[in-house]
Amino acid sequence: MKRLFQPIARGIYRAWLRSRLDNYTRSLHNIAAQRENDFHAERILHRAISATRSKLQSL
Repeated sequence: MKRLFQPIARGIYRAWLRSRLDNYTRSLHNIAAQRENDFHAERILHRAISATRSKLQSL
């Protein structure tokens, strides 16, 4: 009886591990996308600050 459930348990465990791995991979991709968005927003903000300083100094 134990030998009958061993392959089933192994298959379930393998599927669970694949599910966790997929979840971790998706999370890493989301974090990378967030960092890219943050970097882009930071560049836009630096340009705005630079333009504002330049206008302020020209007054």
